[in-house]
Amino acid sequence: MRYTLTFDAFLVAACLGLSAPASVWGIPFSRGHELPATHIDSREASHHSANVSPQVASPFTLPLTPIDDDLDMGYTALVKVGTNPTPYTVLMDCGSSEFWLVSETCPQRGRRVPIGFSTSQTFQSLGDKWKARYADGAVVTGSFATDDVAIDGRILSELPFGTGNTLKGTLTTDTYDGIMGFGFTESSKTGAPTILDALATTKKIPRAISGWKLSRNADGRNDGEIMFGGENDAVFFQDKQVVVQNLSGESNKNWKFNIDGISMDGFQIIPARVGIVDTGTSVLYVHPRDALAVNNEIPGVVELRDGTYAIPCVSQSKLSITINGRQFDIDPRDIVANPVSTKATTDICYSNIVPDPMRQPGEWLIGIPFLKNVYLTLDVTGNQIGFAKLR
Repeated sequence: MRYTLTFDAFLVAACLGLSAPASVWGIPFSRGHELPATHIDSREASHHSANVSPQVASPFTLPLTPIDDDLDMGYTALVKVGTNPTPYTVLMDCGSSEFWLVSETCPQRGRRVPIGFSTSQTFQSLGDKWKARYADGAVVTGSFATDDVAIDGRILSELPFGTGNTLKGTLTTDTYDGIMGFGFTESSKTGAPTILDALATTKKIPRAISGWKLSRNADGRNDGEIMFGGENDAVFFQDKQVVVQNLSGESNKNWKFNIDGISMDGFQIIPARVGIVDTGTSVLYVHPRDALAVNNEIPGVVELRDGTYAIPCVSQSKLSITINGRQFDIDPRDIVANPVSTKATTDICYSNIVPDPMRQPGEWLIGIPFLKNVYLTLDVTGNQIGFAKLR
């Protein structure tokens, strides 16, 4: 997910810096060093755990649960916050850099687990306002707070984060309790660190690296996971991994990389492009010219009135993206979205290759349809992105 923040959020950065404990959050995060990504094979972790010094942090893994069991619209994990015994379900999103939870005062909270004074005795409100607007038009408005955040038993004391007091757009119907961003601390206008940076800085993980395996409901395995502090090479082929440098600049930094070319059924149809990784986006957003070129290669395609495309629900067309000389195929099922009609007899579905008039020519927002087909490594420490073939 991408969003923009108001100037109020920028002003609150100073307040957060003064309010946070200096021993933890007042120290700038260093970007000058380069360290290799941490590899860990979960099959070996338990065998060696007895020989690891308790002072040495180890990577850990959380299961990822699909938001929509049928369409793989996004993935959530559980975290504990404050004294609330009920865990919070948060969307794991590398397209943003903020961590926020729905407030107990939010009229649109529905049946979600809220954060506030009534749910946590250690909750503290900072009172300053913030506002975020996402790419799909959804808006969250709220204030800033601190509380203790526990992830797999690792506690981040008095961590600053946002509360969602008012929700608009798709956020009003979403069922998760908040969003955890895996972007970059320097892209967070609040001045608060990302969860990954906070864990690394407090030595609760070896390095600021995350490894992602997104499950596909159609496979029936529900084996999605995210590793904090490393990558799980038990689930991908190390000799079929490419690691590329992040191309994004320091301003509004995100996960950007070069694409060599894009093919359909083995034939290149799009030359070199630039991709942006986003685990919080359920489609591939591309410039309208590219959307037309790609969708027109799918037999039976129909352009809809709103400019999107519909394709046969049983389409077998195989889209491939080549990165650093290695071709990664997308399972044809991942290009097919939900049916255009609610009638049981429909055989036409929306295409997950979606035109975005606001997108720069040559830029692809690479969401879940592609990411389900690779193991993704996001290395903040080395400013690198890894893509690997799954086992």
